[in-house]
Amino acid sequence: MLPVLLSAWMLVSAWILVPRFAAAQPVPSSAQVSLQSSAEAASADSTLRLSALLQEAASANPSLQAARLRAEARRSRPAQASALPDPVAGATYFPRSIVTARGAQRTQWRLQQSIPFPGTRSLRGDVAELEAVAAEADADALAQTLALEIRRAYYTLHRVQEERRVIRRFQSDLRQFEDAALTQYEVGTEGQPAVLKAQIERQRLDLRMEALAAERRSALQRLARLTGRSSLLEATVAVAPPQDPAPARPGRVLDRRPEAEALQANINRAATEIALARKETWPDFTLGVQYVDIAERDLTPTMDGRDAFALRVGVQVPLWRGKQRAQIEEAQIERRRAQAELEAFELEVRTRVADLQRQIDRQQSQLQLLEDRLLPKAETALDAALSAYQTGTSSFLDLLDAQRTLFQLRLQRIGVYTRLLQTTAELERTTGRVTLPSPESTSSSR
Repeated sequence: MLPVLLSAWMLVSAWILVPRFAAAQPVPSSAQVSLQSSAEAASADSTLRLSALLQEAASANPSLQAARLRAEARRSRPAQASALPDPVAGATYFPRSIVTARGAQRTQWRLQQSIPFPGTRSLRGDVAELEAVAAEADADALAQTLALEIRRAYYTLHRVQEERRVIRRFQSDLRQFEDAALTQYEVGTEGQPAVLKAQIERQRLDLRMEALAAERRSALQRLARLTGRSSLLEATVAVAPPQDPAPARPGRVLDRRPEAEALQANINRAATEIALARKETWPDFTLGVQYVDIAERDLTPTMDGRDAFALRVGVQVPLWRGKQRAQIEEAQIERRRAQAELEAFELEVRTRVADLQRQIDRQQSQLQLLEDRLLPKAETALDAALSAYQTGTSSFLDLLDAQRTLFQLRLQRIGVYTRLLQTTAELERTTGRVTLPSPESTSSSR
């Protein structure tokens, strides 16, 4: 009777497990994953899309708004710096009139204007203009950094979503494995270790799902902070699949990096400040006009009360040259410092681009190895283990090990693909090819 029961059990287990594994397909390529994930995302009520997150950050990120407002405020400084000094107007009233040969002075009115040495005002305007250029470049650099951080958090969410999908699939298989192992244990054809192994594996997956849930919440918090969209913290959202990474084309990197533009503006500003400090060693001029209100007196015939006018010309001579020399020395040091920073930045960008390109080549090779060789072999090994298990030539643990190997390779492929996306995004940031949409395009799209 026992052999009959065992044979029946083998047929039932084969009927349960074979459709399960016959439905299992190889891990699709990145394009197939994108199509499958797109279909799943389309059915969701709320789907996160990278383009929408970038637009929200462009219009609602507080740090970026502050940086742009700072640059806008700097744009008003050139007009202030190049303007003439305010004129000085004054009046003098004599409670007790001063008697002169022309009559009694009652009041004096004067107007005085200081005029800097020719060329000084334009140099001050150039310094302020270069400060505005540097502020705008800093805002652009912040926009590129925010775009990179949003991409990283978005790719993390996508990885978590894909890993949870693969884990749920493996959990379903493990439940069937556990049921089969319990049944075989009850009839005495399988030992207790098989049951315990299936239970431990399933509980380990529960721990991994908890860790993924915590990672997902952390990524949503980062996106909420970067985009200013606090509703992300409470929303249950699906993540639209990202586009496959495009081949990198570094080209002229520094032409697209706002940091290089800001450093070059600092160099030019220091050179302009040197010229300004040298120009300020020349004297400034002062022009003035004075009007004297005179009252008539009858003491002498000359006291006819005729008012008087006076013109004034003054020269402000910078006799103490220590201030100007210190300004010139400081500006020269600042120019050398900015030049050194630009050279260091160029070296950093050049070496970072080379390193990121090597990482991308390595990750693409790993992804191709997983998709073309390892995953197909793991699927073949699982089919062989299932056939051997059905014919009784291998144990349940061998089947479980083959399924776990395929599961781990699928997770590894998701991890490699996500690292490839993130490395490509960092390369685009390093080469200046990633940024947020302009405020004009964001407002018009709304």
